[in-house]
Order: sequence, then structure tokens, then C-alpha cells
Amino acid sequence: MVLLKQLVALDILLYVGVGKMYEQLSLFPPLYEPEVDDYVIWEKQTWCGISTDKGWVYFKGDPVEPKKGFPNQARYITIETAVYDKPAEQLRDSPLHKKTHTLLLCYEQDWKDLKFVRKRESKHCCHYSQYDDVNVD
Repeated sequence: MVLLKQLVALDILLYVGVGKMYEQLSLFPPLYEPEVDDYVIWEKQTWCGISTDKGWVYFKGDPVEPKKGFPNQARYITIETAVYDKPAEQLRDSPLHKKTHTLLLCYEQDWKDLKFVRKRESKHCCHYSQYDDVNVD
């Protein structure tokens, strides 16, 4: 007869039996909190099926305390899904901004659907391939 002892502590289950110990992780892992320079994948249900967007977290809003008489402000991040060069005619008027960034808005209630892939190694991009999601597995 195998002695099976179940120990529940700190949301971790340990099973002991026949000289072996097994560990079962929690059914509810901690929620992911996105940070700027994280590469994320966002899979969401839409009217035409599952939609997938990938990109770098470009901005993360700070939590805002609710104020009496004002509407509550939702917390969000923006995900940079594409970067491309501006046409030459647009650069004449604004030479400081040479690229166009496509950003996707993701509210805090949707952060549960984000999957973390990796963190950007450097804040300064050295090569164009660091902007797109082609090289991500």
C-alpha cells in the first residue's frame, strides 16, 4: 500500500509516496504586470475569432487615485506593433521625428491576456530588426 499524504501550504500541493516527492504548482499563477520595454503577445477574442497582436510595451500609465467629483481614469499601456520611416515630404515639415510608430491601446483589465516574451536588452535600438516582431520566436 502506497502512503499518499497531501500537504497544502502556501497554495502548493506536495505529494509524498514510495520515497518520491512531487510538487504541483498553483492553479492560479500571479498576474503579469507589463513594463516598458517588454515584448508581449496579446491574444484576444474578437467577432472573427482569436486576434493576435505582438510588440514592445511603449508606455505604461501610472495608477491614478480616484478623486471625488471626477470620473475614474482607466490605467493602460500602449504596445508598439509597427515602426516605419516617414516619407521625405513629411520630413521637411518635422525633421525631428523620422519614424512613424503604430501603437495599440491595452487597458488594465486586458493585461491578463498578455504573454511576456522577453525584455529589451538596450533602450537604444541599434538595428531596424529590433523594432519589428519578425525575429521573435
